[in-house]
Amino acid sequence: MSGPSSLLTRVVENRATLWVLLALALAARVMAALLAGNYTPGVEIWEYGQQGLCAAHEHRDLCLWDGARQPYVSALMPPLTSYLWLILFSVFGIAPAALVAYVVLNVIVGAACVPLMFAFARQTGLARGPALCAAAIIAFYPTFVFVSAGYHATNFTVVFMLAFATLYLRAVKSLDWRTALMAGVLGGLAAMTRNELLVIAAAATLMLAWLGRKSLAPAIRAAAALTLGVGLVCGPWIVRNYESFHRFIPIGAQAGYNVWIGFGPYAEGSGNQLDNDPTSRAAAAAVRARVAPGDPASDRFEPRVQEAFLNDAKPALAQGGLPRIASLTAQRFTLLWLFDWTDPLTHSAGYWLPWLIVQALALYGFVALVRGRAPPLTMEAGALIGLSLALFTLAYSLSSIFARYRMHMEPFIFLFAAIGLWQVLGARLTSPRTMQPA
Repeated sequence: MSGPSSLLTRVVENRATLWVLLALALAARVMAALLAGNYTPGVEIWEYGQQGLCAAHEHRDLCLWDGARQPYVSALMPPLTSYLWLILFSVFGIAPAALVAYVVLNVIVGAACVPLMFAFARQTGLARGPALCAAAIIAFYPTFVFVSAGYHATNFTVVFMLAFATLYLRAVKSLDWRTALMAGVLGGLAAMTRNELLVIAAAATLMLAWLGRKSLAPAIRAAAALTLGVGLVCGPWIVRNYESFHRFIPIGAQAGYNVWIGFGPYAEGSGNQLDNDPTSRAAAAAVRARVAPGDPASDRFEPRVQEAFLNDAKPALAQGGLPRIASLTAQRFTLLWLFDWTDPLTHSAGYWLPWLIVQALALYGFVALVRGRAPPLTMEAGALIGLSLALFTLAYSLSSIFARYRMHMEPFIFLFAAIGLWQVLGARLTSPRTMQPA
């Protein structure tokens, strides 16, 4: 028999297919960087870049500037990409060349998500066909292509997260402490880009011990090795923060502001609504302005800013009580799992059409798994995916969400979409019409 079905089989079995997907993903991201990249001085590099810019300008460790343009010690954002910015500014100078260098690295890291997505999908128990579908989805999904043209840390988060998840699943199966140690290192690197990844790594460590409880001693060793790996990466940063602020700050220090944007007097269903409202922006600036400048070692500026935001949020928390907290949390949950219509990014067909297609495929794939029409994922993979999605959902529902935050969850959603796509392709290519000899 020849025809579409045999052609698909040849494509799936060809070892070059993954390399072709990687090359196409890289080309798509290069085109996005050329067409949509902004390399002009003064372009928004977000707080990650600002921490590195301040450090390079002031010849010191990560910092930010107060309203009087005086530097202060900062642990506001997870530091991995901030230190990357510091390196780039040190090598290329505070100039557009540093921006170009960041985007080049962003493009490369974004393309690296393709083979990592394939490896993770295979580790979950998927066959080569649906695993290639998962790699293809992350290769061409528009937000993953165009995020490479900007200055967010998303690609770095996703690449370390996928690498962590892949090695973690191997460690759960083998209970090999060396594999668990490497998984911990990658989990630590992921956490150094997003606060919530540290919580996921910690919860996954406990889950490893539970999943391996039938071989308790090796499971405990593997869990300890994973913890050690995370600690080796995050430990120096935690020590730095304790020496600077005299308090335990595991990753980023923005708890007060998160409460303010999540449940403060101007809180909305999404961070985008609050960010784009002139009144709330002015209110946030006023809170910062009330904090006296100066950054003495005994009374650091940044913790005082966070405390000011927390104090400004407390009356709204007390007045609204649990009903308002529940309402805002439910709104954010809805925007996260249905559709965030509050973000201008989502209003174009280039966003919502791929979103709609992938969500439909993911739902179809999930139903196929539940009904046993698709080969099942491993128990360990299901546990890790469920844990990760639950903790991401909790974190964003309790603080604020932007449309781009969903990208941290989407590799797991792409897994189900790949199952759905493979089911569609299988049904289409093995139908009576396509089974006719060519």
